[in-house]
Amino acid sequence: MDTQQLVQFQETLRASIHVANAFSELLIKEKKQLTSTSREEVTALLEQKNLLIEKLSSYQTIIMNFCSDANIEPSYAAMRSFLYRTAAKETESILADWTLLKNCLIKNQALNKTNEAILNELIRRNQIKQSIVHSLGRKSDTYGPAGQQSKHSELGWVEQV
Repeated sequence: MDTQQLVQFQETLRASIHVANAFSELLIKEKKQLTSTSREEVTALLEQKNLLIEKLSSYQTIIMNFCSDANIEPSYAAMRSFLYRTAAKETESILADWTLLKNCLIKNQALNKTNEAILNELIRRNQIKQSIVHSLGRKSDTYGPAGQQSKHSELGWVEQV
C-alpha cells in the first residue's frame, strides 16, 4: 500500500464519520418527531435517512475493498497490525478515525433501537385503540333485568350513539 492509498482510505473514514454524525442528528430529530402528531415531518426524515444510509453503505464498500486489497480483516486489531507493519506515518490518525467511526456507529445503533422501541410502543397503543373502536361497533351480548336483550343492546355501541 502506498501513501496515496492510505490518504484516500483516511479521507473515506472521515467522510464516513461526517455522514454518521449527520445520521445521529437525524435520528435525534426522528425521535422528537415520533412523539408529535405530524406524519409529514417523519416521512420527510425517512427520505433523508435513506439517503444517508446509501452514503454510509457506499463508504462501507470502499472500506471493505481497501481491507480486501490489503488482505486484512475489517477490524481495529487487523488494521492496527497492518498499519504498524507498513510503518505508515498516518497510522495514529487512521486508527483514531477508525475508532471515532466505530463509536459513532455504535451510538447510531443505540439511537435507532430507541426509535424502534418508541415505534413499537406507538404501534401497540394504536392496536389497542383499534381494538376498542372495533369492539364498540359489535353487537352487545348484555341482557336486561328480565333476562332479555334490550332494544339498545341489539345495536352496537356505535349505532346507539
